Amino acid sequence: MITAKRKRFCEEYIKSLNGSEAAILAGYSRKTARNKASNLLTIPEVAKYLDQLQTKIAKRNEITIDKLIQDLMEIKNVDIRDLYDEDGLLIDISQLPASLARCIQEVTETKSGFKIKFYSKLDAIIQLAKHLGFYEKDNSQSKSEINITVTKDENIEKYKEHLEKLAKLN
Repeated sequence: MITAKRKRFCEEYIKSLNGSEAAILAGYSRKTARNKASNLLTIPEVAKYLDQLQTKIAKRNEITIDKLIQDLMEIKNVDIRDLYDEDGLLIDISQLPASLARCIQEVTETKSGFKIKFYSKLDAIIQLAKHLGFYEKDNSQSKSEINITVTKDENIEKYKEHLEKLAKLN
């Protein structure tokens, strides 16, 4: 059975993923918050409650791993040229496709125009690689099966070559 204080820790942790902050907000000592958070996260009941909270949040917001991967792929594949029309003029942000607009982290007005900052492609690639198991301890794939759905618009030969390369790695 999980205590009320541990539940509060979980509820705070799920908001920020900052263990020390969550421990303090749950009523644990500032001095020991970091260690306490680390210890709490290893307790099976706490881990189970955190999992339940994450599942509720994911269901409520209709978040799936596939949707998250699609978002990361949009960031990875963003092309700065898509911000400009055929005359080389910056497209009004309200006219950008939603998939491109979601990749923009920040827009700042400068003396000479606008500075547009995209979310980090490198961070997106790292997150994708972690999710797909590219960072296993021994640097080998944990799964020998890869499922790829190819739509009629995609180049099938490209995927065949890619699969052959992956097969050679296994």
